[in-house]
Amino acid sequence: MSRGLHSTLKTELATDHLDQIHLIQFTIGNTIYYRTTGYFDIVFDGNTYTANATLLKIPTITESSQIATSNVSFDIEGASQAFISLFLNNDHIHRPVEIIRGYLTDAGVLIDNPYTIFLGYISGYAINDTMTTSRITVNVANHWANFEMKRGRRTNDNSQQQIFNGDKFFEFSNALMVDIEWGKVLDEQ
Repeated sequence: MSRGLHSTLKTELATDHLDQIHLIQFTIGNTIYYRTTGYFDIVFDGNTYTANATLLKIPTITESSQIATSNVSFDIEGASQAFISLFLNNDHIHRPVEIIRGYLTDAGVLIDNPYTIFLGYISGYAINDTMTTSRITVNVANHWANFEMKRGRRTNDNSQQQIFNGDKFFEFSNALMVDIEWGKVLDEQ
């Protein structure tokens, strides 16, 4: 994906000091969590990304011009029991995740226009709970991962009966199959 670099970032790239950080936004249950790999809390786009040393192992993300399924994972260290129970109660599958890359100046200020490097959905997790620590590895897949998944209802009588038993709305939905060709001039006789 082609990105134009902001002039502030170009200026900072010319120096010998450049701190790369990641901002991760993910949803568990009804709550959106904001975490950063920075060494202090960072405000971006009206949200405060917390730097509490719980976010570990940011994935290496590569880009491709091909349409393909892409998976990444990140670790959350020192997760509370309440946080772990959200995963155990299956309140996480297909919740959005956004990973943003940003850079800090020498003064520790976020350079304008951090950019999204990965956008996907939680596809699974693994919990490693020991006597001294707990770690959750969150697996994230891009939107192509569920491309062929079939969900929802069909416009036929069987599907309608499963939800609205006795309803006759789709009873004759497959009875008349006529091919309507839009834009075709009819033969005038």
